[in-house]
Amino acid sequence: MHNIENNKIELKESISLVIGNMIGAGIFMLPVSLSVYGSISIMGWTISATMAFILSIIFKRLSSKYPGESGPFHYAEKSFGEFIGFFIVWGYWISILLVNASLAIVVTSYSTIFIENLNKSIYSILFSVTVIILIASINLSGIKKVGKFQYVTTFLKIIPLLLAVIISFFVFDINNFFPINISQETNIEAITVTTALTFFAFLGIESATIPTDKIKNPKETVPKATIIGTVLTIFIYISSSIAIFGILHPNEISISNAPFADAIGIILGDYGRNLIAIFAIISALGSLNGWTLLQIEIPKNLAKKKLFSKLFMELNSRGVPHKGLFISTILVSLLIGINYSKSLSNIFTYLILTSTFCTLVLYFFISLSEILISFYNNEKNKSVYINSLMTGVPAFMFCIWMVVGVGIESIISGTLLLSLSLPIYIYQKKYVKSR
Repeated sequence: MHNIENNKIELKESISLVIGNMIGAGIFMLPVSLSVYGSISIMGWTISATMAFILSIIFKRLSSKYPGESGPFHYAEKSFGEFIGFFIVWGYWISILLVNASLAIVVTSYSTIFIENLNKSIYSILFSVTVIILIASINLSGIKKVGKFQYVTTFLKIIPLLLAVIISFFVFDINNFFPINISQETNIEAITVTTALTFFAFLGIESATIPTDKIKNPKETVPKATIIGTVLTIFIYISSSIAIFGILHPNEISISNAPFADAIGIILGDYGRNLIAIFAIISALGSLNGWTLLQIEIPKNLAKKKLFSKLFMELNSRGVPHKGLFISTILVSLLIGINYSKSLSNIFTYLILTSTFCTLVLYFFISLSEILISFYNNEKNKSVYINSLMTGVPAFMFCIWMVVGVGIESIISGTLLLSLSLPIYIYQKKYVKSR
């Protein structure tokens, strides 16, 4: 997601890339979605963080075993064949479209602090689509501008989260945590749903394994950066989530369009509230910028393999697949528009759960690959099998559990979106690849 062109990067830069890629804007809106369950959502954070750490180990191990391969898609293809590889890439691309729609919603939601009319559905939808078009235009300018914009916004997103933690020390109210489950669901059901919601914040774990040709001493730097970056991200997520519940009651969070801004505004007033809202907007725009880059690169790579329309690999004078950018921008705008009747928080919740479901398909097969690749390679060292089982099996079981947590609406929506891969694959294989 970052543009590192000339010099190879060292450990500190690698760690910053890991943190920058993992921390998106979802954290700024998640308290609203989690507030209906209460402080039991902290348990959801803990579980999802643990599994994120396990998955980061899997991706780190697979990238070390197959250096130079273009990500987890090839790992699955090696174990399950071309169609599953395509199916996974398709699902991952769909999840990115959903993520980008949700990021635009975050920008709009925090912008309501400055533009009151954005609380009305028609204006919020139009504003969100405008945000999508704005970021698309930056990507249309070429990779250099994308990289610069991404680099500037990377660390700014952390400031409001850490500031909320600091402020919570002065106004922390333990009573906000009780009862721990304020929903009508059982504790198990509440933990399942909140784990699914919080796991959305960790989507992008796969991008933490940086290409080895861009870093110094990759055999040592990549594992260290992956682990340190993941641990720091987990700390920021959980500590800021505890802080927000300590500052605001769940009922107050549930009616807020910008919970971190409202929480910090209690101490710093409107000035602090507005400042944090600006940081949140910058963070969302930065994440949207980086994911938009992936949004056009994935179908371009599929098109090169003749598994997708050649329109997606046609480049403009700046080397940008402009037709693919145009098509995907329209798709993201439509995803926002079809949820016109929902409130900002409800649109956000639906989008992230559906995106999580689609990405879980990727993690499901990658977890199996972690186990199968060791067997396929006839590893003689028993510790290799044991390590693969200790990470692959829990990750596999977690993916199944999370499918339950995302809810029937997102499962149906995600399944329908994923099923579109079958006719596309058949058409490309039968009518395009054969030519």
